[in-house]
Amino acid sequence: MLTNRAFFKRMAIVTCFAYTVLLPIDARACEQFTEVNTNTSGDTTATQQRVQENLPVFAADSVTADTVPSRVVEHPKWNFGTNLLEWIGVMPNLKYTTWAANVYGEFYFKKQFSVRLTAAYSEHHYSKGEKFQGFTSYIVEPRYWIRKDATFQGFSCGIYGQLGDYNDVDPDRKYTGHFWGAGLSAGYLYPIWKGLAAEFSVRAGYRSTEIKKYVYNSSGDRCLCQRIDQNRFVLSGFALNLSWRF
Repeated sequence: MLTNRAFFKRMAIVTCFAYTVLLPIDARACEQFTEVNTNTSGDTTATQQRVQENLPVFAADSVTADTVPSRVVEHPKWNFGTNLLEWIGVMPNLKYTTWAANVYGEFYFKKQFSVRLTAAYSEHHYSKGEKFQGFTSYIVEPRYWIRKDATFQGFSCGIYGQLGDYNDVDPDRKYTGHFWGAGLSAGYLYPIWKGLAAEFSVRAGYRSTEIKKYVYNSSGDRCLCQRIDQNRFVLSGFALNLSWRF
């Protein structure tokens, strides 16, 4: 497992990157929103003056704040994103190993429902090449959103099903196998600017795992020494997601 120093170093890099990217975007959005509101206020004042002077009111003068376009996508249909924590090596069970690629897509429907499909993959050495992490994971997750206005933001809850396999190696032994699981999920999504959104989510449930443990003999050959079927309740997902909705 990587040192705490390396972990905090990666966390600092990701935090600085996110701050550098998101701060200018949010600032520009605020400037645009303020400018639009200023123009709208001016148009409203002009309309009032025309009414007082018994002059005709033009359509352009009657723009109100309700007709100003929102700075975020209000009623999205699709969402594509990734879990930043897995990219820096924080696995769903909160263990720190090495980075994993991951992506998800989500479809919204009927104002309060959505379905998300997630895929993750890792095949990398770490700890100066002494250890190896390999896995694939596929998750399907129907979700229900608390808000009823088809904005698909704020709190959500759902159920999920998961399939995958793994291949973990350290200097003395090797573990391989397959797993499946099912359980409950919960999350909170906050729209930032246009289609950009941030979301925190967790998943926990039952997991069944087939474990094959191999050891290496004096000749360096791999020998199967143990086979275990493990069934237990686990924290199967912990995510800080960044996504684009449209």
